Amino acid sequence: MSTGLLIGEDEAVSLWTYKSFNIYPQPVNKAWGVMNGKGNLVGGILFQNFNGVALELSCYTQEHTITLGICRAIAHVAISDFKVGRLTVVTSRRNKRLIRACLKLGFKIEGVMRCFYGHIDNKKNTGVRLVAFRDALSKVAYRTTSGQKNGTK
Repeated sequence: MSTGLLIGEDEAVSLWTYKSFNIYPQPVNKAWGVMNGKGNLVGGILFQNFNGVALELSCYTQEHTITLGICRAIAHVAISDFKVGRLTVVTSRRNKRLIRACLKLGFKIEGVMRCFYGHIDNKKNTGVRLVAFRDALSKVAYRTTSGQKNGTK
């Protein structure tokens, strides 16, 4: 089944995400919902803390639903709507799948953040900070197929 995005419902998506994933509410610049093939909301993509150059991305999903197409859409919006110089993702050190995916997309590990998810200093509470700069995001956003680079076959 295919995955889709719910765009234009920032407040509803952010509130659903905070409630569903038990997250402390924070202001968002933009929020997208991730829909499964049945049309159910199964995740939230939150664009937060934009300062004119840097943007933070938070992704929360109940299923493995972040596709390459969604990654391209995120990169495109970061570049075209926000005109970012850098996009940052922080995830749990245990989330090896997301870390590998980000690295494949051109993100670099910038460091670890101890006690990011809790008060006790352990692996469970350690966050990994990944960053992608504008050039890497452009490669993701504007590549039309895996065989095409810069508009050539």
